[in-house]
Amino acid sequence: MNLSALLSLRHLSVMTRHADYELARIQDMLEHKVLVDGRADLEELLGRLLAHAEATGEPIAPKTLDLIGHATPGQSLLMLGDWVIDASKVTVTSFFRGLADNDVLPRLGITSVRLVGCQTADTGHGRATIRALADLLGLEVYGTTHLVYSAHYDAGGLRDTCELVSATVLREVGAEPAETPVGERYPRVLDVDMLPSAPLIVREHPWPRRIASGDTARAILRLVRRNAGAQMPGLLAAPSCEIALPSARPGWYHLAQVLLDGAFLRVYPDGDRKPGVVYPVDDPHALRAIIDELPPVPGPQRDEPPESALAM
Repeated sequence: MNLSALLSLRHLSVMTRHADYELARIQDMLEHKVLVDGRADLEELLGRLLAHAEATGEPIAPKTLDLIGHATPGQSLLMLGDWVIDASKVTVTSFFRGLADNDVLPRLGITSVRLVGCQTADTGHGRATIRALADLLGLEVYGTTHLVYSAHYDAGGLRDTCELVSATVLREVGAEPAETPVGERYPRVLDVDMLPSAPLIVREHPWPRRIASGDTARAILRLVRRNAGAQMPGLLAAPSCEIALPSARPGWYHLAQVLLDGAFLRVYPDGDRKPGVVYPVDDPHALRAIIDELPPVPGPQRDEPPESALAM
């Protein structure tokens, strides 16, 4: 670990060590990062950085502290290793209060903290945590309202183009909206049998379409995090492929769309006039390998997805 380099960066990226496929891609992409298993590792890191800075007197660059990991299903609270950053827990607030009492973050040049996981500012619990941490630290704290994946990063850390929402903005919004009806709460669990089904229509289609057998459909679904679905009205990416999954009725199929090179699967359980529900894929490479072996839906179709397939 190059402590001098970490002190000189614009972003101090601290990541969950044990990673699935998508987090592993981010780990490989970042030139400088620190991998942790939880709160104790983060505390040790900050202590080592402070000791190094004070011993060497090296210049310290202003920077963000980016805590990077997955979010918990339902509450969208950031998980850093085995530590869930939940401001309703006394152990969590005590940790951050200790940092504030000793001016740890300002002494390291840290001007803001960013909770970088999927939709960490998209629930009332997540937003309350962001506001509480900002109040404790006296710094700006940010979260996300959308899915975050490897395309949001480069070698230097989280790209500036990744949209974040601050505690300041969340305070200005005011009271939380009314409780979401039970049937629409997140996460949405993927129950294939509950998806709309229909016979396949042979017609020209703007993206490739493939047919899965029952066994192949089960193999595909094993790669999907089926208890982590979320409606994403703002995710307008065209699919790179559409898969027809067999239904219980012979000749009828459920449709699932593959997004962002296999990173996500999108379905429309409420019909195509409602926002789709997006599910993370744990192993996009394996999904792509399965898709490459699937037969195409008969009829004219494109061999490659349109250019807009990567637009968001």
